[in-house]
Amino acid sequence: MTMLSLFLGLAAATACAGPTVSPISRPLAAFETTQGGQPILLPQGPVRVSVSETIIPPGGIIPAHKHPNQRFAYVLAGRVKVTNLDTGAVVEISPGDFAVEARDQWHQGEALGGEGARLLIIDQAPPGQANMIRRDP
Repeated sequence: MTMLSLFLGLAAATACAGPTVSPISRPLAAFETTQGGQPILLPQGPVRVSVSETIIPPGGIIPAHKHPNQRFAYVLAGRVKVTNLDTGAVVEISPGDFAVEARDQWHQGEALGGEGARLLIIDQAPPGQANMIRRDP
């Protein structure tokens, strides 16, 4: 097979494959501060990125807690009311919302609407360090 026939064969195959489809990327949000108004800070040195799912049952509450390092949450389903116990600020997040949680400030979450909620959580913390501290009752 000559180079010309190989080239023509590849060109014909590419033409029959149809147009190429390019991926589309669109910005959804940009953040410089947490829900508590703090600048977003990442741990220095080695970092472990953990991804988890949190399910809050209908009427459920995530008791008072804080995060020593940055935590991000994406609402997959349901609505959540987040109350910052240090500042008094109240934020409601819904499906499709992305939240940069307050760092080192006591807060709690509550499922709204009777259907519960499902969150995708991303933590960035030094390896071996928990990123959630619960307040004693």
